[in-house]
Amino acid sequence: MTYRPTLRSILSLLVVASICHVAIARPAQEERDWRPSAPALTLEVEEVGALPPSVRATPIEGGLWRLRVSLASRVRAEGVALAGGFNGWSQTAHPMKRGADGRWSVELDVPSGVWSYKFVVDGGRWIADPDNPDREPDGFGAENTMLRLGALGRPDALKGARGDGEVVTAALEHDPGRSLYLQRTGDRALIRYRTLDGDVDGVTLEVEPDGRYPMTRAGSLGAFRLWQVEAPLGNSVRRYGFVLADGDVRASDPRVHALDPSALLVFSTPDWAKHATWYQVFAERFRNGDPSNDPPRTRAWTSDWDVPADWEGADGQTFWEYYVFQRMYGGDLAGVREQLDHIQSLGVDALYFNPIFAADGSHKYNATDYRHIDPGFGAGEDLAEATKDEDLKDPDTWVWTPSDRLFLELLAECKERGIRVVLDGVFNHVGLRHPAFVDVREGGEDSRFADWFEILSFEPFRYAGWAGFGELPVFAKNADGLASAEVEQHVFDVTRRWMDPNGDGDPSDGIDGWRLDVPMEIAMPFWERWRVVVKSTNPDAYITGEVWDRAEAWLDGKRFDAVMNYQFAETAIEWIGHDRDKITASEAERRLAELRLAYPREATYAMMNLVDSHDTDRLVSMLKNPDRSYDRENRVQDGSAYDGSKPDEVHYRRARLIALLQMTYVGAPMVYYGDEMGMWGADDPVNRKPMLWSDLGKYANEDDRIDEAHLAHYRAVGMLRREHAALRVGSFRTLRTDDDADLWVFERALDGEALVVALNAGAAPAALSKELLESHEVVFGALDEGRVPPIAGVVLRAR
Repeated sequence: MTYRPTLRSILSLLVVASICHVAIARPAQEERDWRPSAPALTLEVEEVGALPPSVRATPIEGGLWRLRVSLASRVRAEGVALAGGFNGWSQTAHPMKRGADGRWSVELDVPSGVWSYKFVVDGGRWIADPDNPDREPDGFGAENTMLRLGALGRPDALKGARGDGEVVTAALEHDPGRSLYLQRTGDRALIRYRTLDGDVDGVTLEVEPDGRYPMTRAGSLGAFRLWQVEAPLGNSVRRYGFVLADGDVRASDPRVHALDPSALLVFSTPDWAKHATWYQVFAERFRNGDPSNDPPRTRAWTSDWDVPADWEGADGQTFWEYYVFQRMYGGDLAGVREQLDHIQSLGVDALYFNPIFAADGSHKYNATDYRHIDPGFGAGEDLAEATKDEDLKDPDTWVWTPSDRLFLELLAECKERGIRVVLDGVFNHVGLRHPAFVDVREGGEDSRFADWFEILSFEPFRYAGWAGFGELPVFAKNADGLASAEVEQHVFDVTRRWMDPNGDGDPSDGIDGWRLDVPMEIAMPFWERWRVVVKSTNPDAYITGEVWDRAEAWLDGKRFDAVMNYQFAETAIEWIGHDRDKITASEAERRLAELRLAYPREATYAMMNLVDSHDTDRLVSMLKNPDRSYDRENRVQDGSAYDGSKPDEVHYRRARLIALLQMTYVGAPMVYYGDEMGMWGADDPVNRKPMLWSDLGKYANEDDRIDEAHLAHYRAVGMLRREHAALRVGSFRTLRTDDDADLWVFERALDGEALVVALNAGAAPAALSKELLESHEVVFGALDEGRVPPIAGVVLRAR
């Protein structure tokens, strides 16, 4: 669940540098402290450049700017926060204060670069800065305000040359606080340094007292070049720095850093998560296994989506306003249990459930109670009666309902089959029937839960809803996380409950981890504490978050193990799925190489590599509607020219190629329920149609039928990954990109097995080299006279 006009930036940081040439400095006066062996560069002081009247900036140490950002008093508001790429679009990280002049303002420290931002008014209304005319489209019909700080905010002046004895010093960077630049790998440290691409000949890492380690080119990030080397970590704190070679001269970055082994986190992710193949279950639409728990007015599973039921519209509602969103089809846990064989036939060994806790409606992101499974998914009991003696604040009073126990039975069977289970944690907001919110609404300031929610006014009663939706009251928050210690404790107690249901200290009877909904809505310190709770309950648990942008800040060992890899999805779609705006094979490889650089290896191999989800249009429909930004203009009800009809064979072929990429690329692939059957549809709610099942007979809409060839392909590529560990945790190396042929060839290797994956996204056959064909045999797919067919792929193994 997401609302990306406020959570995704067009440019969170544009990695470019401007002209800032300096000659190689003469040797500085000898100092007592350890320094690199070469004379030091002189770093020029940056100028901030032109700023709008709403922003003031002062340079401070570390290449940062201290900003004071203001919002005009003419904007009527009871509360305002600043959100942008610099804080992950958090609504709570930088709350603003109103001054005597009526203006709202906040101070914060931001690095040089190009940043997009907005103001969040009264917890739900997002506006551009009215005093800043520098705007760019946000992709949702509105605009982001742009802020350009220092040299890195001026891309048009970027220049540099190798061998001229000069360095673009604005491009030089090493930040030991970011995993991009410093990671622990066993007893060694992976250290990276940034220069302007094409500006220096080489870089050497020097470590106190006399260690010297030549660095190699690791890849590029936009206009920058990254250099890297692994060095012994040692047992004590040592200083280190960087020496640059340019032509006949050598010079050092004057900034010296400390390498402290005790402070460098050992970041490891669960091994099973690296091997996993995921399947996303939207329970209400997956399968109805027990009609006895069906809610009132349950639609027939095989009915035509476009045809209203007898009761739909009788009260004056129309299809889009809003009865289609209120539909129930009776999907439940019994249905999931019935189809575990099908799930496993895809090579799947990990399930991600959309929310299954008690809630109204189909999606369950409006929780009534985190403590209990929704009766409509379980035994159909009266939840209020079953839990009447519980105290929300006292876990000792919490009971296990019949529906809870049915879930634990399903969980036990999954574990017997070797299937891991992860639940959706929606800890930012709840539904209107959550008992704490009901108590606040009824008791006002006297409620024992009065500090749990973001209440704007008790008289009259007004509160903040997530993204402005009144049916989703949000918990009160501050810069440290959840504002109420009781709410934090409640979330911790719920977390432990599902991870170790019998509370005996053995988590083998509990879930295997969490997927976190809109985590950027809660400040990062909370997630650091929450991770401690999770990992202390089960060190082998998996934590992934719904983060749509680049996610370095979340993947440093303090918060998440991985994120839903929408960056992978966007790249795959733009390469294989677009027409007019199609990117090349080399550009696709470059973008994904940037992600491999940006994230620690432990996170990269555990990333949840999806291509669609309950928050997007379905994959084959994306492909029928090419040349749109990912998850944009894809809701039929919004009046977009989206073609929601059944896709053609070429779109299914492209989808099969994307599925092969998913199953062979680095990271853990995830299949959204029904994609394997060939299901199609626009964004919510059409992407959540009932699953296609062959044993239910003919569906009312003749187009609703399983694509057997598509299903066979998904099973084949899933089993391919399952049978070859090299495709799961093997090394990765690009062997060739050919933009004319639209071909990408890469190798996955592990323990003597080397598999070569050749993906042809072009319209013509693509030839492989004679040497490759002579030394390898095909293990998946087929070649035509040594060529990869159009919109297809093959996997070869070294003979």
